[in-house]
Amino acid sequence: MPVTDSLFREIEAFIYHEAELLDNHQHNEWLDLWDEQASYRMPVRVTHTKRQKDQEFQEKFGHFDETKEMLGMRVKRLSTSTAWAEEPQSRTRHFVSNLRINALDNGQYELKTNLMLYRNRLDDAGHDLLSAERHDVIHQVNGEWRFLKRTIYMDQATLGTLNLSIFL
Repeated sequence: MPVTDSLFREIEAFIYHEAELLDNHQHNEWLDLWDEQASYRMPVRVTHTKRQKDQEFQEKFGHFDETKEMLGMRVKRLSTSTAWAEEPQSRTRHFVSNLRINALDNGQYELKTNLMLYRNRLDDAGHDLLSAERHDVIHQVNGEWRFLKRTIYMDQATLGTLNLSIFL
């Protein structure tokens, strides 16, 4: 199925809506955007020479490799008083850009987006700035878009943040 202008705008709105939910700490609503069979991964990046470029991301281990059930446990924990890394909550801004869409044969769409994440905590003037390319697969369930898969490829080999208690 070709990606028409109207379909592109619809998917773009879906991606922006997701960013807004995350920035507004609407984690339960964000979790609803995920398919029951969802996969949410971030492989570790290792710096290699040009000849080893295909080995740059370690697909066998990562910062996280989660299912929707695991995402649900993280979301539930964020609403408790024991989520110390997010007490008080981080202030985030997800800048999502450069959307590219590829229609797959099975009614699914492969998305690539660039992400710049700004994060500030407490009264500290400092901040975290993380950048990545996200690879998503989405499809519709009962007329609503759902994420099936997300793989986050960080631009940094060493992450400039104390923890990954937020969602990318």
